[in-house]
Amino acid sequence: EARALQIKEYSGPHGYEVVDCCLSADNSSFVSCGGDRAAFMWDVSTGRVLRRFEGHTQRINAVTYNAEDSVLLTASYDQTVRCWDMRSRNRDPIQILGGFKDSVTSVDTSKQEIVTGSVDGHVRVHDLRTGQCHADRLGYPVTSASLSNDGNCLLASCLGLGGAVVLIEKATGEKLNTYTGHAHKQYGLQSCLTHDDASVASGSEDGKVYVWDLVTGDQATLNGHTRSVVGVAPHPKESLLISCSNDRTAVLWGR
Repeated sequence: EARALQIKEYSGPHGYEVVDCCLSADNSSFVSCGGDRAAFMWDVSTGRVLRRFEGHTQRINAVTYNAEDSVLLTASYDQTVRCWDMRSRNRDPIQILGGFKDSVTSVDTSKQEIVTGSVDGHVRVHDLRTGQCHADRLGYPVTSASLSNDGNCLLASCLGLGGAVVLIEKATGEKLNTYTGHAHKQYGLQSCLTHDDASVASGSEDGKVYVWDLVTGDQATLNGHTRSVVGVAPHPKESLLISCSNDRTAVLWGR
């Protein structure tokens, strides 16, 4: 087991917990968010805060860039998603997505769509071309929602329901598969698909990472944390997975 060397620590504007961050495609900057009701853009090399995104009235749960890094999206407990123009210094968002009945827990994006998960039990797909929004009701609080890499499916983590992760066909809303076995009763756990859409991974409150075969549902576990695993993310091109835990560690997994 190799231990990573800490290169830099970023501190300053956050007065509350940091719950999410996203890195720009060129690795020059990243945006962090949390309980401050604002998101902060940092310069990676200098650690200087380059920009603040203010306007939410409650904590920000999730943050992500679009594919071109031209728009930043922030999802909040205030039941909105705000879209910020990264090419302009305008302090106001260029669009606010509403219609949610409870906290928005996650946000993902493609060139033409924004996918959100909410505690109101819905996964929503917002079509940027038509302006329409399609909602799939899962009936349980959704803590994570994302698009498959081929753009055809949605993956959602549900609080309760035995802690299920659900695979949904985006076009029809049909449930294609359900993945269970992990513990998901308290925290806002994340799930993800691997870079090749061959496997599903999820954090778990028992301190393990659960991995399922997309089609068969065959399950494996990765053991390396001592407390709840709340975040998982795949490498975009390789068979690597990173997980983070309430034990204050992150683990990089390879096949």
